Amino acid sequence: MTSPNPPEQQTILFLAANPKDTQPLRLDQELRDIGEGLQRAQRRDEFQLEQRLAVRPRDIQRAMLDLNPQIVHFSGHGEGDEGLVFEDVSGNTQLVSGEAIADLFSLFADQLRCVVLNGCYTEVQANAISEHIPYVIGMKRAIQDKAAISFAVGFYDALGSGRDVEFAFKLGCAAIRMEGIEEHLTPVLIKKPITERTKDQDKSNAQARPTPTPSPMTQNANDPLEVFISYSHQDNELRKKLDTHLSGLKREGNIVAWHDRAIEAGEEWDTQIKGHLESAQIILLLVSPDFIASDYCYDIEMQRAMDRHNEGTARVIPIILRPCDWKRSPFSKLQSLPKEGLPITRWDDQDEAFLDVVNGIRRAVETPPKK
Repeated sequence: MTSPNPPEQQTILFLAANPKDTQPLRLDQELRDIGEGLQRAQRRDEFQLEQRLAVRPRDIQRAMLDLNPQIVHFSGHGEGDEGLVFEDVSGNTQLVSGEAIADLFSLFADQLRCVVLNGCYTEVQANAISEHIPYVIGMKRAIQDKAAISFAVGFYDALGSGRDVEFAFKLGCAAIRMEGIEEHLTPVLIKKPITERTKDQDKSNAQARPTPTPSPMTQNANDPLEVFISYSHQDNELRKKLDTHLSGLKREGNIVAWHDRAIEAGEEWDTQIKGHLESAQIILLLVSPDFIASDYCYDIEMQRAMDRHNEGTARVIPIILRPCDWKRSPFSKLQSLPKEGLPITRWDDQDEAFLDVVNGIRRAVETPPKK
């Protein structure tokens, strides 16, 4: 009896760049963890992991020609519209635009089925590449090292067990959450859109192409809303009590709450804060004398929150923690919590005050603003 043909081996090309003028990343740990996961996988013989480190732009094209990969994994920094961060001949930053790298990958579209851009703000490049490649994963905002590594390990563990890209993406996001990191909404899976041209190609090849899928950037009815908490560190104890009272909404999967205490050592705090401030659907302003006195809270976080409120891209909810002069502030036109704007510290029972706040937030979650 003739044995069935073994599945073709797939090559994963791991590209890493961490120029000396950028923040250090744990790229070696990411590569090691992916490799260890594939080595123990049920279908380990179906994958070959290749690496190119300290990558310059020309190294990418050479690796594509030499290795003919089916999966390309980029690990490093992204700069949004400016491009992906690679190295120049001196080891400093050299940016490559999404259009440029999409053009390169389009030349290998007959073999390349998935690209993973595991770096901050890479959704722009992912969208460009998805015009040519069936599956592309990017990050819609900054992502910390721990979350990026957790996603990569979960993703390749799933592929190594024989699961498809869509399942692997979901497992990668779940792996982030299992680590207790509330960044599982950061990864974005984008499928190649179907056009009349690709329909004709599908018919001639008798092979179906992936259908378009909404970007996780667009809020899905089943996805939790991201809540950004803006507060003064002088009010950290009250912030922690609010976080505790929000546990019900979190457990129900209605929200994920983020504040600056989630920033890990070595992360760029300003980048993390501004990234989450842009992606949140609900922004809570914890108002107190110290909040109003803080240049960062008032002039940066609050002002950007109000801009997003006026644009209709986020709902801003002032929560009055302590008595202060806030009624002539830009957010005074918004309905505040608790009821009647009575500061939480003035309530006889603070738990009752926080319950009133949570009930108000729950109502906001049930009727989120349209983007």
